[in-house]
Amino acid sequence: MKRPTLTAALATKTSPPPAEAAHHASASRVNTTLRLPPETLEALKVLAARKRVRVNDLVLEGVAHILALHAETLRP
Repeated sequence: MKRPTLTAALATKTSPPPAEAAHHASASRVNTTLRLPPETLEALKVLAARKRVRVNDLVLEGVAHILALHAETLRP
């Protein structure tokens, strides 16, 4: 069976969803970039593998911990 080519894939590509629909789908989260030293990322990957979770789960756990520690200072 012949593999599909990029040209063929682009020719059959459907139009993207309207911007409003894309906005509503991602309204509950924000994507961001986190810059970590390589050794820190490696340690997080090892820990995540041991706990059988994703690195993202560990990062979110850390964020929740920091917010809980500073909850009183964040209240208006």
